[in-house]
Amino acid sequence: MNRFLSKPPRRRRVAENSGTSSRTDLSVGRVNQKLRTRDALVNVAAGFIRLGEDFSVADVADRAEVSRPTAYRYFSTPELLRAQATLFAAGRIETDALDQIAQGSDSPKEKLDALIAGSDKMIAAHESEFRSLLRLSLEPGVNGASSLPRRPQFRRDWLSSALAELRDKLGRNRFERLVAALSLLYGIESFVVLHDVLRMKPQHATETKRWAARLLLDAALNEAGASREVQSRGARSRARRSK
Repeated sequence: MNRFLSKPPRRRRVAENSGTSSRTDLSVGRVNQKLRTRDALVNVAAGFIRLGEDFSVADVADRAEVSRPTAYRYFSTPELLRAQATLFAAGRIETDALDQIAQGSDSPKEKLDALIAGSDKMIAAHESEFRSLLRLSLEPGVNGASSLPRRPQFRRDWLSSALAELRDKLGRNRFERLVAALSLLYGIESFVVLHDVLRMKPQHATETKRWAARLLLDAALNEAGASREVQSRGARSRARRSK
């Protein structure tokens, strides 16, 4: 019997109250556990796909030993789960590479540039799967609970990790605003805008995003520097008046 299809060792089932949205809100509470639950469902579904087996959300929930109500709150349709799992199975090598870039020893500017280029390369290699995921994520009510993100937050994690050493220099609010702005240059959405709407050639589209990312990073650093200078001048002025 295939090891994937054999019953795994029994462990405690993850059960959450279907009527309590905070139980599935990834911004509060046991965030890591919720992410592990979501990843477990995607991983099991990817196993079905590799074996060429059809599956339902309930099938995946049972195999992952996650309660069915919980699984349906993360993935209300098998189509959305299949799209996520397809990307997981097809893009595993590329996402591992992006993890290494984000956590590498290069400068924040170098890591940001490599992430933008790497994202475009990954999307081009699995374009049909990413477009399918985008289409499904735009359907009303596709994700069930409104508190859940309609899409994984990989881009935020990668960008935050790549720029982590600038967090103190920029300050929390400015750092989060920069990550949000850079997220607009990342993923299938910007790929569609530049390729489909503006009809850019692939290399030109990637270079445009890399250029914009550099400008946003430089602008945030310059803004932070100017803010510190204003604060420093104010401190010197107060010190003179106190003498």
